[in-house]
Amino acid sequence: MTSAATVERELPSLSHGQGSLIVLASSIFFSFGGLAFRSVEIGSWEYLFFRGLGMGAVAAVVLAFRYRQRLSDLTSSITPSHLVAGLLLGGMNTLFIVTLEFASVAFVLLLQTISPLTAAYFSWLILRERPSPTVLIATGISLVGVFVMVGGSISDDLSPYGLLAVLIPIGFGLYTTLIRSAERIDPMVPLLVGAGVLMIVGVIAITAQGGFDATASDALTGLFAGSMLLAVPLTAFNIGQRVVPAPETALLLMGEVILAPLWVWIFVGETASASTLVGGAIILAAVVWVTLKRVPRKGRRPITTRG
Repeated sequence: MTSAATVERELPSLSHGQGSLIVLASSIFFSFGGLAFRSVEIGSWEYLFFRGLGMGAVAAVVLAFRYRQRLSDLTSSITPSHLVAGLLLGGMNTLFIVTLEFASVAFVLLLQTISPLTAAYFSWLILRERPSPTVLIATGISLVGVFVMVGGSISDDLSPYGLLAVLIPIGFGLYTTLIRSAERIDPMVPLLVGAGVLMIVGVIAITAQGGFDATASDALTGLFAGSMLLAVPLTAFNIGQRVVPAPETALLLMGEVILAPLWVWIFVGETASASTLVGGAIILAAVVWVTLKRVPRKGRRPITTRG
């Protein structure tokens, strides 16, 4: 029996409703990520290190439990695609935290809603899956929304570094395509690789700045964010999304986009500019529209993100 098949056998059997609830709950946990960063007083690089440490600890524990005395099965099935996916995951997490230093949570999160569209285009380039006319139209509408967001935010003195957030949905689109194109292995492998990227980048940057200066409270917040607000819900998401069609998964994950700006507004008083809200609403409407158009009709076999 292959290692992939063994992992599939060990995962719990879920109904569509149970899987949907797990995906929705995961998006709610993800939504607290921006608030966690806003609640610390350390720099982004130290926060990244502790976030990566928490994320890596959970990934290592899960992999150790799943494979136990079958470590060779895991190592022999790892492909370059999964390593690249892990590097992308680490890079996206780095960009997410760094851009939060220069832009609002709403600006960064709303830009990420175009990820399903970028995934469609990478699927076209890598998997030869031609994007539908609906995707092309939604892309045009989303670009209008991005222009409104970025153009208005620049007039509001947005730092150029905040514009790096545009790279996050591009990286995520490539990440999801690579995961789909590679053979099935435990999805925690890219998470472990990504955690290593965060810790390495964090240590290099921290050393260049003179060393660690985090309080115990801030370090614990970073560890909590990496483990309980990222790794644990991502593990649950990877299990739940097996039985949920990809379009429905995209809709359920919109919970993060809606809730994240709400948390920072309630708890730290951070508000989004009018251009961010208007542009984000345009993007959100386009993505929801294309997602609903792709939901399988009754009686058709649903296609999950795992194929």
